Amino acid sequence: MHARGIAILRAEPRAIALLARHRACVLVTGTNGKTTTTHLIARALGAHTAHNATGANMQSGVVTALADSLGTSAALEVDELHFPAIAADVRPRVVVLLNATRDQLDRSHEVARVAGGWQQALQGLEARVVANAADPHVVAATPASRAIWCDPGLRWADDARSCPRCGALLAWSDERWSCPCGLAMPPPDYRLDGRHLIDPEGRRHDLTLAIPGRANRGNAVMAAAAAVAMGVDLPIALERMASLTEASGRFGRYDIGGRPARLILAKNPASMAVALELAGDAPLIIGINARQVDGRDTSWLYDVPFESLAGRTIGVTGERRDDLALRLHLAGARPVVDPDPHHLARAMPEGDLCLIGNYSNFAAWRRGVTWPR
Repeated sequence: MHARGIAILRAEPRAIALLARHRACVLVTGTNGKTTTTHLIARALGAHTAHNATGANMQSGVVTALADSLGTSAALEVDELHFPAIAADVRPRVVVLLNATRDQLDRSHEVARVAGGWQQALQGLEARVVANAADPHVVAATPASRAIWCDPGLRWADDARSCPRCGALLAWSDERWSCPCGLAMPPPDYRLDGRHLIDPEGRRHDLTLAIPGRANRGNAVMAAAAAVAMGVDLPIALERMASLTEASGRFGRYDIGGRPARLILAKNPASMAVALELAGDAPLIIGINARQVDGRDTSWLYDVPFESLAGRTIGVTGERRDDLALRLHLAGARPVVDPDPHHLARAMPEGDLCLIGNYSNFAAWRRGVTWPR
């Protein structure tokens, strides 16, 4: 797909703009949760929706998704650094801003620079913006007059200690944030309340999903708000989203050493914290590589709250397994190290496994054998 998209753009540099013309498009960007949220939106919009379902979220993936569909709508995830250029071509009806957190700095930028690019890009658009009210960087980047504020229920304050507008320290209290300069968490139009979605009229809707975890219920809140902004009735959107069982391999079940294992992607401190919460008490194997796609620097492991695993036996694999094993040892866990996750699976405690990996591990494991349903 990557090569085909490059070929299309070389033949016609305006291909994205031409293919997006006369389509109702929603663009989804952010550091974490893009793929799952876009899958949920595509389900909500219906079968005839252009969608870069494999997660190819730069220009070549976007143009391929548009070229492969005759649908009049499109749900497209977009890399956070490529969002300004792609948004200028697509001219979306709706934009979803999920979050802005640290990623690997040798392959990304500082959070403030990423959010600043969003802010500048949105000034040139007319799109409604489904925005995470709990993220100060997202709020600062979003034109308030076009905002649909959502509270997805998660908080990650580690990358939002200071105000993105004035630089003063933010006050975090009662799961809200504010700054003396006046920037503050807006009242949400849509919010997560346990296993329910609260809509702008205050009505409660059951939020039943086949994909697991509180973070995915938060993604579903954002997806539902986007679907409504695209013209889909909320009950219909929720019913359609409920059937999604995985998103480009995320949360799928695979055979690891003859045992079922749920596969989770974690690529930075915020997403690893969410993955650990999702895994809960399940036997756990974590794999860390440091290839170009992963980021070469593994120091981010020291910003992950691995202390929640203290006292537990944790399988450790991947090319940087020794780095991870040391971090887990310092957190009080008992790492068991093996380059082969199939061997590790046989040494783990009983129960369905959770398998957490960053990009290159995740991609390799996803090519394995799926567990029979």
